[in-house]
Amino acid sequence: MVVFATAFVLFTFIVGSTLCCTALWTIHKSPALRESFGVLCKWQMRTDLTLLLVTSVYSLIPASYAPSNNSLAAITITYIAEISYHYSGAMHDLFAVNRFIYIVFPMKQQAWRNATPKILVVSAVIIAFHTIIMTILDVNLHWLYDRETYLWQMTDTPWTEFYIKYFEVYWSTAELTLIVSLDSITFVYIIFKKSKVITPEIHINRRTETRLVLQSFCQCIPVTTVNIIFFFILPETTSPNLKIVFSSIWIVTNMIDA
Repeated sequence: MVVFATAFVLFTFIVGSTLCCTALWTIHKSPALRESFGVLCKWQMRTDLTLLLVTSVYSLIPASYAPSNNSLAAITITYIAEISYHYSGAMHDLFAVNRFIYIVFPMKQQAWRNATPKILVVSAVIIAFHTIIMTILDVNLHWLYDRETYLWQMTDTPWTEFYIKYFEVYWSTAELTLIVSLDSITFVYIIFKKSKVITPEIHINRRTETRLVLQSFCQCIPVTTVNIIFFFILPETTSPNLKIVFSSIWIVTNMIDA
């Protein structure tokens, strides 16, 4: 099992980091990605790289050298991983807002560009507080990596179920709801505008519709996958190897972002 776990971590890190670095290089080289969309993409890739690096290095440390699960070092590492995961998820919401503003309120594009860096900072503060709530609820509540089973899991405390329910599942569901709601409004707006334009422009709008639906769908996949697999399928899984994969699904799904 140790061979599979090690190979899986290395594979995820190599593939994920390669995709993220390629995306960052593309953003850097493309003048069209210098606006809000490119900024959001850049920070999402940086966050995904941080998540990959921190979790991969930490999980590959031999048990004899690894800090204990309750040590400050281990808790800090898992905090960084948790913040990185949710901050990357927050980018999906900001992408939906970006599409909404650029299509429904094009006159607000410049204001949105100017506000994007500040919104990124505010989002980071919110996500950090979201993670710190674990400690506020219970000082013993945090993520850990079990080096005997090679599984990522949360410590079992009286507040664990509460945190998972409201700050993991419901939080992610709220993010999905926001994305779908904004993109639905944007899609309806495109259809409405299309009914009033001349024929050549309809083809342009069709491409816009396709991109909108595709982006919305792709950005819902990671969070939906994590919610279903980690919180509902993993507890019922008996295969040790599948458990390793499913417990790391919150790390693996960042490859979809790239």
